[in-house]
Amino acid sequence: MRVVLILLGLLLLVGGGAVAGAQYAPPDLLKMLDSAPAQARDFLMTPTALYAGAGGAGFGLLLVIIAAVTGGKKKEKPVKAKREKAKPQEAKGEAPEPAPVAKPAPAKPVPAKPAPVAAAPPPQKAPEPRPPEPEPAPAPQPAMAAAAPQPAPAPQPPRPKPQASAQPPAAAPAADGPADKVTLADTARTTPRLHNRRRVSDLVTINDALKAYFKKNGSYPAASGLGGVMERGAAWIPGLAPEFLPELPLDPVASTEAGGPQYVYASDGKDYKLLAHNVSLVGSTSVEVLGVKIDMTRQPTMENASFGYWTPGFAEV
Repeated sequence: MRVVLILLGLLLLVGGGAVAGAQYAPPDLLKMLDSAPAQARDFLMTPTALYAGAGGAGFGLLLVIIAAVTGGKKKEKPVKAKREKAKPQEAKGEAPEPAPVAKPAPAKPVPAKPAPVAAAPPPQKAPEPRPPEPEPAPAPQPAMAAAAPQPAPAPQPPRPKPQASAQPPAAAPAADGPADKVTLADTARTTPRLHNRRRVSDLVTINDALKAYFKKNGSYPAASGLGGVMERGAAWIPGLAPEFLPELPLDPVASTEAGGPQYVYASDGKDYKLLAHNVSLVGSTSVEVLGVKIDMTRQPTMENASFGYWTPGFAEV
């Protein structure tokens, strides 16, 4: 049982660590997942995979610790003292000495005493038989009186139905100022991180569809100039959906303002560039760790940057 717990704990520790560490693996290792299904790669880039992997690794470590603490050697039963006493001389290599036999002393004759003669008891008269005593007759029990009729309960008037109060419910007490500030700060850090993880997952899916398009047609979908849904509408990559994708993903912020975040694409059929354009990196995990590249031709900043995939021929587009 101890070996099974250790093996199971090590398996959970290694598997959970691999799932959790996939989101922070270098790009060279993430290229190994190109042959895996797109849904599996998308799941590895989600926060759920991170938390599930960390939880599995922690549970595996707990199993290993439990197996190490509960293990131990069984105590050997002590040798019975009776066996040691039965053979005290065999351990020394000596033969047991015979016990001395006592000689019986001669018995002296004892004169017999005459037995005393007991006197016979006087004869006793048999007791005279007594006549049986008559048993007393049971006393007559009084008949049970008839139960008196109980009066019927008086009818009660119907209770009035509860009516809704016209006053609004009392507002819950407001939280303290510092707690509100901590909550807003956590939300401000978490939201860009989740948005950028979603963007990386969408770009991976679109990039795989572009490879499938190139494999079938020998070229990439042609589109002049970097443009997205604001310039080209829902079909911002011509010919890719619905044959290679059910539908083209859109940026999670879904901004309609000029200069807002959106996915853009450009290609001459031979080379291409696919970007998440005009996005914020403030408070976010480094997207390069997730397998995409930051476009340095657009002088990125933490508040406004672009990242994605491209071929060498379109690196400067």
